[in-house]
Amino acid sequence: MRYNLAFGYYFMFLLFHINKTWPLKPLSSRARLLGIQQRLLSRSEYSSTTLSSSTMKNNNKVVQAKIVTTDRISECGARLRKGELVAFPTETVYGLGAHALDSNAIPKVFKAKERPLSDPLIVHVLEAKDALELWKEDTNPVLLCLTKSFWPGPLTIVAKANSHVPEILMANTGFVACRSPSHTIARELLRNAQVPIVGPSANKFGHVSPTRAEHVFDDLQYEDVWILESKEICDIGVESTVAKVTDDMNVIILRQGAVAAIDIQSCLHNAGLTDCVVTLKSQTVVPDHVATVAPGQMLRHYSPNIPSYIVSASLATADLTSELRSKLQRAVVIDYGSQLAHWQESSLKYKDLSPNNTPGDATQAVFDTLRWAEQVQNAEFILFPSIEGSDALLLALKDRLTRAASGIQIE
Repeated sequence: MRYNLAFGYYFMFLLFHINKTWPLKPLSSRARLLGIQQRLLSRSEYSSTTLSSSTMKNNNKVVQAKIVTTDRISECGARLRKGELVAFPTETVYGLGAHALDSNAIPKVFKAKERPLSDPLIVHVLEAKDALELWKEDTNPVLLCLTKSFWPGPLTIVAKANSHVPEILMANTGFVACRSPSHTIARELLRNAQVPIVGPSANKFGHVSPTRAEHVFDDLQYEDVWILESKEICDIGVESTVAKVTDDMNVIILRQGAVAAIDIQSCLHNAGLTDCVVTLKSQTVVPDHVATVAPGQMLRHYSPNIPSYIVSASLATADLTSELRSKLQRAVVIDYGSQLAHWQESSLKYKDLSPNNTPGDATQAVFDTLRWAEQVQNAEFILFPSIEGSDALLLALKDRLTRAASGIQIE
Protein backbone atom coordinates (compact mmCIF):
# COMPACT_ATOMS: atom_id res chain seq x y z
CA MET A 1 0.00 0.00 0.00
CA ARG A 2 2.84 2.40 0.79
CA TYR A 3 4.25 1.78 -2.67
CA ASN A 4 0.86 2.51 -4.25
CA LEU A 5 0.45 5.76 -2.34
CA ALA A 6 4.00 6.77 -3.11
CA PHE A 7 3.42 6.23 -6.80
CA GLY A 8 0.19 8.16 -6.64
CA TYR A 9 1.89 11.15 -5.03
CA TYR A 10 4.75 10.91 -7.51
CA PHE A 11 2.34 10.87 -10.45
CA MET A 12 0.47 13.93 -9.17
CA PHE A 13 3.81 15.71 -8.75
CA LEU A 14 4.78 14.74 -12.28
CA LEU A 15 1.44 15.95 -13.62
CA PHE A 16 1.88 19.27 -11.82
CA HIS A 17 5.39 19.61 -13.24
CA ILE A 18 4.20 18.85 -16.77
CA ASN A 19 1.32 21.26 -16.33
CA LYS A 20 3.82 24.01 -15.65
CA THR A 21 5.90 22.92 -18.64
CA TRP A 22 3.03 22.58 -21.10
CA PRO A 23 -0.45 24.08 -20.74
CA LEU A 24 -2.65 21.00 -21.01
CA LYS A 25 -6.01 20.87 -22.72
CA PRO A 26 -7.86 17.55 -22.43
CA LEU A 27 -10.19 16.43 -25.20
CA SER A 28 -12.84 16.84 -22.51
CA SER A 29 -12.72 17.50 -18.79
CA ARG A 30 -14.17 14.01 -18.23
CA ALA A 31 -11.54 12.40 -20.46
CA ARG A 32 -8.75 14.14 -18.59
CA LEU A 33 -10.11 13.22 -15.17
CA LEU A 34 -10.64 9.58 -16.08
CA GLY A 35 -7.28 9.48 -17.81
CA ILE A 36 -5.60 10.48 -14.54
CA GLN A 37 -7.70 7.99 -12.60
CA GLN A 38 -6.85 5.21 -15.02
CA ARG A 39 -3.13 5.85 -14.77
CA LEU A 40 -3.35 5.58 -11.00
CA LEU A 41 -5.52 2.47 -11.18
CA SER A 42 -3.44 0.65 -13.73
CA ARG A 43 -0.06 1.46 -12.24
CA SER A 44 -0.73 1.47 -8.52
CA GLU A 45 -3.85 -0.48 -7.60
CA TYR A 46 -3.22 -3.18 -10.16
CA SER A 47 0.47 -3.36 -9.26
CA SER A 48 -0.41 -4.78 -5.86
CA THR A 49 -1.50 -8.04 -7.53
CA THR A 50 0.83 -8.32 -10.50
CA LEU A 51 3.75 -5.92 -10.51
CA SER A 52 5.54 -7.47 -7.54
CA SER A 53 5.99 -10.85 -9.25
CA SER A 54 7.21 -9.15 -12.42
CA THR A 55 9.74 -7.11 -10.43
CA MET A 56 11.15 -10.24 -8.77
CA LYS A 57 11.65 -11.84 -12.16
CA ASN A 58 13.41 -8.75 -13.48
CA ASN A 59 15.73 -8.64 -10.47
CA ASN A 60 16.63 -12.30 -10.92
CA LYS A 61 17.08 -11.82 -14.68
CA VAL A 62 15.61 -15.21 -15.53
CA VAL A 63 14.96 -14.99 -19.27
CA GLN A 64 12.48 -17.68 -20.26
CA ALA A 65 11.04 -16.46 -23.58
CA LYS A 66 12.58 -17.57 -26.83
CA ILE A 67 12.11 -16.68 -30.46
CA VAL A 68 11.53 -19.70 -32.69
CA THR A 69 11.32 -20.07 -36.46
CA THR A 70 8.31 -21.33 -38.37
CA ASP A 71 9.87 -24.77 -38.93
CA ARG A 72 8.87 -25.40 -35.29
CA ILE A 73 5.24 -24.43 -35.78
CA SER A 74 4.00 -27.98 -35.14
CA GLU A 75 5.78 -27.88 -31.76
CA CYS A 76 4.10 -24.54 -31.11
CA GLY A 77 0.73 -26.12 -31.84
CA ALA A 78 1.45 -28.95 -29.42
CA ARG A 79 2.58 -26.43 -26.83
CA LEU A 80 -0.77 -24.63 -27.10
CA ARG A 81 -2.70 -27.87 -26.73
CA LYS A 82 -0.77 -28.55 -23.53
CA GLY A 83 -1.81 -25.19 -22.08
CA GLU A 84 1.40 -23.21 -22.66
CA LEU A 85 1.89 -19.78 -24.29
CA VAL A 86 2.91 -19.02 -27.89
CA ALA A 87 3.13 -15.51 -29.36
CA PHE A 88 2.27 -15.34 -33.04
CA PRO A 89 2.00 -12.74 -35.82
CA THR A 90 -1.29 -11.68 -37.38
CA GLU A 91 -2.15 -9.13 -40.03
CA THR A 92 -2.91 -6.66 -37.21
CA VAL A 93 -0.36 -7.13 -34.37
CA TYR A 94 1.38 -9.99 -32.57
CA GLY A 95 -0.95 -12.00 -30.32
CA LEU A 96 -0.18 -13.87 -27.11
CA GLY A 97 -1.75 -17.26 -27.72
CA ALA A 98 -3.20 -19.81 -25.33
CA HIS A 99 -5.81 -22.59 -25.57
CA ALA A 100 -9.08 -20.67 -25.48
CA LEU A 101 -11.10 -23.48 -23.86
CA ASP A 102 -8.51 -24.41 -21.23
CA SER A 103 -9.38 -22.66 -17.96
CA ASN A 104 -5.88 -23.39 -16.63
CA ALA A 105 -4.11 -21.88 -19.65
CA ILE A 106 -6.05 -18.59 -19.88
CA PRO A 107 -4.85 -17.18 -16.51
CA LYS A 108 -1.28 -17.50 -17.79
CA VAL A 109 -2.10 -14.87 -20.42
CA PHE A 110 -3.42 -12.41 -17.83
CA LYS A 111 -0.42 -13.04 -15.58
CA ALA A 112 2.18 -12.67 -18.34
CA LYS A 113 0.61 -9.45 -19.61
CA GLU A 114 -0.22 -8.11 -16.11
CA ARG A 115 -3.68 -7.55 -17.53
CA PRO A 116 -6.77 -6.94 -15.37
CA LEU A 117 -9.42 -9.66 -15.53
CA SER A 118 -11.96 -6.97 -16.47
CA ASP A 119 -10.40 -6.76 -19.95
CA PRO A 120 -11.64 -9.71 -22.05
CA LEU A 121 -9.71 -11.70 -24.63
CA ILE A 122 -10.39 -12.24 -28.34
CA VAL A 123 -10.61 -15.86 -29.51
CA HIS A 124 -8.89 -16.63 -32.81
CA VAL A 125 -10.41 -19.37 -34.97
CA LEU A 126 -9.54 -20.95 -38.29
CA GLU A 127 -13.03 -21.06 -39.80
CA ALA A 128 -16.39 -19.40 -39.18
CA LYS A 129 -17.88 -22.71 -38.04
CA ASP A 130 -15.41 -22.74 -35.15
CA ALA A 131 -16.72 -19.39 -33.94
CA LEU A 132 -20.35 -20.38 -34.42
CA GLU A 133 -19.72 -23.21 -31.95
CA LEU A 134 -18.71 -20.59 -29.37
CA TRP A 135 -21.66 -18.26 -29.98
CA LYS A 136 -25.09 -18.98 -28.55
CA GLU A 137 -27.04 -18.18 -31.73
CA ASP A 138 -25.23 -20.11 -34.44
CA THR A 139 -27.91 -19.36 -37.05
CA ASN A 140 -28.02 -15.61 -36.48
CA PRO A 141 -28.12 -14.08 -40.03
CA VAL A 142 -26.02 -11.09 -38.98
CA LEU A 143 -23.25 -13.32 -37.68
CA LEU A 144 -23.40 -15.47 -40.81
CA CYS A 145 -23.25 -12.41 -43.07
CA LEU A 146 -20.31 -10.79 -41.27
CA THR A 147 -18.22 -13.95 -41.05
CA LYS A 148 -18.84 -14.78 -44.71
CA SER A 149 -17.96 -11.26 -45.89
CA PHE A 150 -15.02 -10.28 -43.68
CA TRP A 151 -13.31 -13.49 -42.56
CA PRO A 152 -10.53 -14.25 -42.60
CA GLY A 153 -9.57 -10.67 -41.87
CA PRO A 154 -9.31 -7.82 -39.35
CA LEU A 155 -12.86 -7.91 -37.96
CA THR A 156 -13.62 -9.15 -34.45
CA ILE A 157 -17.27 -10.03 -33.82
CA VAL A 158 -18.76 -9.99 -30.31
CA ALA A 159 -21.90 -12.00 -29.56
CA LYS A 160 -23.54 -13.93 -26.72
CA ALA A 161 -21.53 -16.99 -25.79
CA ASN A 162 -22.36 -20.63 -25.41
CA SER A 163 -22.27 -22.02 -21.90
CA HIS A 164 -19.01 -23.96 -22.40
CA VAL A 165 -16.93 -20.82 -23.09
CA PRO A 166 -14.77 -20.03 -20.02
CA GLU A 167 -16.08 -16.97 -18.16
CA ILE A 168 -12.54 -15.74 -17.46
CA LEU A 169 -11.85 -14.90 -21.11
CA MET A 170 -15.14 -12.95 -21.32
CA ALA A 171 -14.63 -10.87 -18.15
CA ASN A 172 -17.79 -12.61 -16.89
CA THR A 173 -19.97 -10.64 -19.33
CA GLY A 174 -21.47 -13.61 -21.20
CA PHE A 175 -20.24 -12.22 -24.53
CA VAL A 176 -17.35 -13.74 -26.48
CA ALA A 177 -15.27 -11.96 -29.13
CA CYS A 178 -14.05 -14.03 -32.09
CA ARG A 179 -11.87 -13.38 -35.12
CA SER A 180 -10.42 -15.43 -37.97
CA PRO A 181 -7.00 -13.97 -38.90
CA SER A 182 -5.73 -13.90 -42.47
CA HIS A 183 -1.98 -13.96 -41.71
CA THR A 184 -0.36 -17.11 -43.11
CA ILE A 185 1.51 -18.02 -39.93
CA ALA A 186 -1.48 -17.38 -37.67
CA ARG A 187 -3.62 -19.70 -39.77
CA GLU A 188 -0.95 -22.39 -39.89
CA LEU A 189 -0.61 -22.20 -36.11
CA LEU A 190 -4.37 -22.65 -35.72
CA ARG A 191 -4.24 -25.72 -37.99
CA ASN A 192 -1.44 -27.22 -35.93
CA ALA A 193 -2.98 -26.35 -32.57
CA GLN A 194 -6.37 -27.81 -33.54
CA VAL A 195 -7.99 -25.63 -30.86
CA PRO A 196 -9.26 -22.04 -30.76
CA ILE A 197 -6.61 -19.63 -29.45
CA VAL A 198 -7.00 -16.46 -27.38
CA GLY A 199 -4.71 -13.80 -28.75
CA PRO A 200 -4.53 -10.40 -27.04
CA SER A 201 -1.59 -8.23 -28.04
CA ALA A 202 1.64 -9.89 -26.89
CA ASN A 203 2.89 -7.10 -24.65
CA LYS A 204 2.60 -5.82 -21.10
CA PHE A 205 -0.85 -4.39 -20.48
CA GLY A 206 -1.19 -0.76 -21.56
CA HIS A 207 2.15 -0.67 -23.38
CA VAL A 208 2.63 -0.16 -27.12
CA SER A 209 1.36 -3.12 -29.14
CA PRO A 210 4.00 -5.35 -30.79
CA THR A 211 4.35 -5.82 -34.54
CA ARG A 212 7.68 -7.68 -34.50
CA ALA A 213 8.99 -10.71 -32.64
CA GLU A 214 11.61 -8.47 -31.03
CA HIS A 215 8.88 -6.23 -29.59
CA VAL A 216 7.30 -9.27 -27.92
CA PHE A 217 10.63 -10.37 -26.50
CA ASP A 218 11.32 -6.89 -25.10
CA ASP A 219 8.08 -7.01 -23.09
CA LEU A 220 7.75 -10.70 -22.25
CA GLN A 221 11.32 -11.99 -22.05
CA TYR A 222 10.86 -13.10 -18.44
CA GLU A 223 7.72 -15.12 -19.25
CA ASP A 224 7.53 -18.76 -20.37
CA VAL A 225 6.50 -18.04 -23.95
CA TRP A 226 7.66 -19.12 -27.40
CA ILE A 227 7.62 -16.32 -29.98
CA LEU A 228 7.08 -17.27 -33.62
CA GLU A 229 9.36 -15.26 -35.88
CA SER A 230 7.90 -13.98 -39.13
CA LYS A 231 9.30 -12.51 -42.31
CA GLU A 232 5.72 -11.61 -43.25
CA ILE A 233 4.96 -8.27 -41.58
CA CYS A 234 1.85 -7.30 -39.67
CA ASP A 235 0.70 -5.40 -42.74
CA ILE A 236 -2.24 -3.55 -41.17
CA GLY A 237 -0.30 -2.75 -38.02
CA VAL A 238 -3.17 -1.88 -35.65
CA GLU A 239 -5.73 -4.04 -33.90
CA SER A 240 -8.90 -5.27 -35.58
CA THR A 241 -12.23 -3.50 -35.81
CA VAL A 242 -14.51 -4.82 -33.04
CA ALA A 243 -18.23 -5.10 -33.81
CA LYS A 244 -20.86 -6.24 -31.30
CA VAL A 245 -24.02 -7.92 -32.57
CA THR A 246 -26.92 -6.95 -30.30
CA ASP A 247 -30.02 -8.94 -29.31
CA ASP A 248 -32.11 -7.00 -31.83
CA MET A 249 -29.60 -7.83 -34.60
CA ASN A 250 -28.04 -4.40 -34.86
CA VAL A 251 -24.27 -3.78 -34.82
CA ILE A 252 -22.23 -1.47 -32.58
CA ILE A 253 -18.62 -0.65 -33.50
CA LEU A 254 -16.67 -0.84 -30.23
CA ARG A 255 -13.18 -0.28 -31.66
CA GLN A 256 -11.95 1.28 -34.90
CA GLY A 257 -9.82 -0.81 -37.23
CA ALA A 258 -9.32 -1.58 -40.92
CA VAL A 259 -12.96 -2.58 -41.51
CA ALA A 260 -15.14 0.51 -41.75
CA ALA A 261 -18.64 0.88 -40.34
CA ILE A 262 -19.93 1.78 -43.80
CA ASP A 263 -18.52 -1.50 -45.18
CA ILE A 264 -20.37 -3.45 -42.50
CA GLN A 265 -23.58 -1.56 -43.22
CA SER A 266 -23.25 -2.23 -46.96
CA CYS A 267 -22.58 -5.92 -46.34
CA LEU A 268 -25.74 -6.28 -44.25
CA HIS A 269 -27.92 -4.36 -46.69
CA ASN A 270 -26.60 -6.36 -49.64
CA ALA A 271 -27.56 -9.52 -47.77
CA GLY A 272 -31.13 -8.24 -47.43
CA LEU A 273 -30.73 -7.30 -43.76
CA THR A 274 -31.98 -3.78 -44.41
CA ASP A 275 -33.37 -3.27 -40.91
CA CYS A 276 -29.94 -3.70 -39.32
CA VAL A 277 -28.38 -0.47 -38.09
CA VAL A 278 -24.64 0.02 -37.60
CA THR A 279 -23.63 2.61 -35.00
CA LEU A 280 -20.41 3.76 -33.37
CA LYS A 281 -20.04 3.33 -29.62
CA SER A 282 -20.27 6.64 -27.76
CA GLN A 283 -16.90 7.98 -26.68
CA THR A 284 -17.21 7.07 -23.03
CA VAL A 285 -14.18 6.11 -20.98
CA VAL A 286 -13.96 2.80 -19.14
CA PRO A 287 -11.79 2.53 -16.00
CA ASP A 288 -9.52 -0.52 -15.71
CA HIS A 289 -11.63 -2.28 -13.08
CA VAL A 290 -14.92 -2.17 -15.04
CA ALA A 291 -15.61 -5.28 -17.12
CA THR A 292 -16.26 -4.78 -20.84
CA VAL A 293 -17.34 -7.12 -23.65
CA ALA A 294 -14.34 -6.23 -25.83
CA PRO A 295 -10.76 -5.00 -25.36
CA GLY A 296 -9.44 -1.57 -26.32
CA GLN A 297 -12.05 0.44 -24.38
CA MET A 298 -9.77 2.15 -21.85
CA LEU A 299 -8.53 5.68 -22.34
CA ARG A 300 -4.91 4.92 -21.52
CA HIS A 301 -3.70 2.21 -23.89
CA TYR A 302 -0.96 1.56 -26.46
CA SER A 303 1.19 3.91 -24.35
CA PRO A 304 4.96 4.49 -24.55
CA ASN A 305 6.97 4.54 -21.35
CA ILE A 306 7.37 8.33 -21.44
CA PRO A 307 4.57 10.97 -21.42
CA SER A 308 2.88 11.52 -24.78
CA TYR A 309 0.61 14.34 -25.93
CA ILE A 310 -1.55 15.40 -28.86
CA VAL A 311 -0.62 18.77 -30.33
CA SER A 312 -3.60 21.04 -30.93
CA ALA A 313 -4.08 22.63 -34.34
CA SER A 314 -3.47 26.07 -32.83
CA LEU A 315 -0.11 25.05 -31.35
CA ALA A 316 0.91 23.26 -34.56
CA THR A 317 0.52 26.52 -36.51
CA ALA A 318 1.87 28.85 -33.82
CA ASP A 319 5.09 30.82 -34.19
CA LEU A 320 8.20 28.86 -33.31
CA THR A 321 9.28 30.91 -30.29
CA SER A 322 12.51 30.40 -28.36
CA GLU A 323 10.47 28.87 -25.53
CA LEU A 324 8.85 26.37 -27.88
CA ARG A 325 12.24 25.55 -29.44
CA SER A 326 13.62 24.84 -25.98
CA LYS A 327 10.80 22.40 -25.25
CA LEU A 328 11.09 20.69 -28.61
CA GLN A 329 14.75 19.94 -27.90
CA ARG A 330 13.49 17.45 -25.30
CA ALA A 331 10.72 16.02 -27.49
CA VAL A 332 10.36 13.23 -30.03
CA VAL A 333 7.88 14.33 -32.71
CA ILE A 334 5.87 11.63 -34.48
CA ASP A 335 4.16 13.31 -37.41
CA TYR A 336 1.51 12.43 -39.97
CA GLY A 337 1.18 14.15 -43.33
CA SER A 338 4.00 16.64 -42.55
CA GLN A 339 1.75 18.63 -40.19
CA LEU A 340 4.66 19.21 -37.81
CA ALA A 341 7.48 19.12 -40.39
CA HIS A 342 8.46 22.70 -39.47
CA TRP A 343 9.41 21.38 -36.01
CA GLN A 344 11.83 18.79 -37.36
CA GLU A 345 15.03 20.80 -37.00
CA SER A 346 14.16 21.97 -33.50
CA SER A 347 13.06 18.62 -32.08
CA LEU A 348 15.27 16.01 -30.45
CA LYS A 349 14.10 13.42 -33.00
CA TYR A 350 11.47 13.49 -35.73
CA LYS A 351 9.69 10.83 -37.77
CA ASP A 352 6.71 11.09 -40.12
CA LEU A 353 4.44 8.03 -40.25
CA SER A 354 3.40 8.99 -43.79
CA PRO A 355 4.53 12.27 -45.35
CA ASN A 356 2.10 11.70 -48.25
CA ASN A 357 -0.99 11.15 -46.03
CA THR A 358 -1.41 7.41 -46.67
CA PRO A 359 -3.34 5.92 -43.71
CA GLY A 360 -2.22 2.34 -44.39
CA ASP A 361 1.46 3.32 -44.29
CA ALA A 362 0.88 5.18 -41.03
CA THR A 363 -0.92 2.37 -39.21
CA GLN A 364 1.65 -0.16 -40.38
CA ALA A 365 4.42 1.97 -38.86
CA VAL A 366 2.79 3.54 -35.80
CA PHE A 367 3.53 0.97 -33.08
CA ASP A 368 7.09 0.34 -34.24
CA THR A 369 7.63 4.11 -34.25
CA LEU A 370 6.17 4.55 -30.75
CA ARG A 371 8.55 1.89 -29.44
CA TRP A 372 11.45 3.62 -31.19
CA ALA A 373 10.46 6.99 -29.70
CA GLU A 374 10.38 5.80 -26.08
CA GLN A 375 13.98 4.61 -26.43
CA VAL A 376 15.41 7.85 -27.80
CA GLN A 377 18.11 9.00 -25.40
CA ASN A 378 17.24 12.14 -23.39
CA ALA A 379 13.66 12.18 -24.66
CA GLU A 380 11.24 13.54 -22.05
CA PHE A 381 8.00 13.33 -24.00
CA ILE A 382 6.47 12.44 -27.37
CA LEU A 383 4.24 14.69 -29.48
CA PHE A 384 1.64 13.74 -32.12
CA PRO A 385 -0.42 15.96 -34.43
CA SER A 386 -4.20 15.97 -34.37
CA ILE A 387 -5.57 13.41 -36.84
CA GLU A 388 -8.70 14.20 -38.84
CA GLY A 389 -10.55 12.27 -41.52
CA SER A 390 -13.15 9.57 -42.10
CA ASP A 391 -11.06 6.74 -43.61
CA ALA A 392 -11.28 3.59 -41.46
CA LEU A 393 -7.53 3.30 -40.93
CA LEU A 394 -7.25 7.03 -40.26
CA LEU A 395 -9.89 6.70 -37.55
CA ALA A 396 -7.95 3.72 -36.17
CA LEU A 397 -4.74 5.77 -36.17
CA LYS A 398 -6.47 8.63 -34.37
CA ASP A 399 -7.88 6.20 -31.80
CA ARG A 400 -4.46 4.63 -31.05
CA LEU A 401 -2.63 7.95 -30.75
CA THR A 402 -5.39 9.44 -28.60
CA ARG A 403 -5.15 6.48 -26.20
CA ALA A 404 -1.33 6.55 -26.30
CA ALA A 405 -1.62 10.16 -25.07
CA SER A 406 -4.35 9.29 -22.53
CA GLY A 407 -6.53 11.81 -24.35
CA ILE A 408 -4.35 14.76 -23.30
CA GLN A 409 -3.97 17.58 -25.80
CA ILE A 410 -1.58 20.52 -25.42
CA GLU A 411 -1.95 23.96 -26.88
